[in-house]
Amino acid sequence: MGSEDATATEIRTCPSVAIVEQIADESGISPLELPPLNDTIDADALSQLLGDTDESASDARPTVVFTYANHRVCVTADGQVTLSSPDATEISVVDEWTHVSIVETSDEADVATRTVSAVAEHSGRDLERVQSAIGNVVDIDAIARLGEDRGNGASRSGATVLFSVLGYDVVVESNGTIAVGSTLKRLKQTGGNVLIAGVVPDALTDVASANLLGDPERGRRHVFALLDRDDTVVPARLGSTDETAARVVDYAAASRSAASAQPSADDGSAVTDRPADLDELGAAIETQIETLVTGTPLCEPGEIRLCVDSLRPVLDQRGAEGTIAFLEPIFDSIRDASGLAHYVLPVDRDDPVVRTLESLFDATIELRVSESGPEQRWHLHESNYTTDWFALTSVQ
Repeated sequence: MGSEDATATEIRTCPSVAIVEQIADESGISPLELPPLNDTIDADALSQLLGDTDESASDARPTVVFTYANHRVCVTADGQVTLSSPDATEISVVDEWTHVSIVETSDEADVATRTVSAVAEHSGRDLERVQSAIGNVVDIDAIARLGEDRGNGASRSGATVLFSVLGYDVVVESNGTIAVGSTLKRLKQTGGNVLIAGVVPDALTDVASANLLGDPERGRRHVFALLDRDDTVVPARLGSTDETAARVVDYAAASRSAASAQPSADDGSAVTDRPADLDELGAAIETQIETLVTGTPLCEPGEIRLCVDSLRPVLDQRGAEGTIAFLEPIFDSIRDASGLAHYVLPVDRDDPVVRTLESLFDATIELRVSESGPEQRWHLHESNYTTDWFALTSVQ
C-alpha cells in the first residue's frame, strides 16, 4: 500500500505528528493506539532533519526511511510520505540506490566523521570542503542521533538516510554502513529529466544528445520529438543501432515542404506521428512512451530514452509558463516509466527563461565552445551542485 496524503508543510512543521497521523489514517485507528514514534527513532533528530529550517533549501533535504508500527515509512526530500509493507521492501542500500557502493571506514570514528571521509574519498575534495557542503544539506549529527538509545537505555532501530552532495549520493544506514555513488550515474540508470542549454553548433548538441540516448549495445527504446530538427538526426545520433526501433514524433514536418517532410528513403527512422499543433504534440509524446511501456516488458530502469529537440517553438508560442504546462505531463510519463529524457534549448543558461525553466529538471547540461574546444558542465539541482567544465566528447 502507498500514500502521499501528508503535505510537505505538515511534515516540515511537525514531522513526527504528521507521520503518526498518516499511519493511523491508513490503519483506520486513532493515533493514540500507535506506539510512540520516539521508541523507534529520536523524534527530535527527525525534526532537525526534516523540519522547516530553511524553505529555500527544500530540495536539499534528505530522504529518511525506517520501519514503524508495521509500516515501512519513506519521507522524501519534497516532504511526501510513502507507506508500504516492511515485508515487501527491505530497507537496504541496494533497494534505494543501486549505483552506490559501500565505503570501508574506521569503525572507531563516529558517523559524522566517517560520512565526511567517505564523500571526500569519492569526490577528491578536501575534508573541510566536504564537511561544509554536507552541513549545507543535512544535519549530520542528527543522522547519528536517530538511532541512539533512549535515556532509559532502551534501544532504537533508527533509520536509513539518503542525501546528495557535491555530485554524489550518500546512504547512511541505521547500522552505520555508509555507501556513496555518482548522482550522474543514478540519473542515467534510474531515469529523470535533463535540460541541454547553450548556443552552440548543432553538431555539438548532437553529441550531447547522443551521449544521453544510451549505450547502443544495451537495447534502449527511443522516442524522438522533433520540433525544429529534421528526422535525419535520428540515425545520426543512434549510430549503429537499429534506427527503425526509434519512434519519431515529427512536429517540425508541419512547417516543412511536403517533399522534405517525408522521411528519407534510406534513413531507416519510422515517423509515427506528425502532430499539427503543440497540444497534439504533447499527447503524441505521452502516447509513444505509454506504448513502449505497455509493449515488451522493460528490463531495467532508464531503458526508455526520450529526446525533445528543441523547446524553442514551444517557448515562442506559449512563453515560459505555457512551456511548463506543456512539459509537466511529459515529465510525469517519463518518471512513471523510469525513463531518461533530455530536452534541447538553444539558449544560453544565463538567459532568464532558462533559469525559470531549469528548476523543473533533475539536471541541466550547459554547453559552450571555449579556447579549449567544446565543453560541458552539469548542474545537479537536487544537491545544488555544479561540476567543473570538461570536454564534450562522444561516449559511444
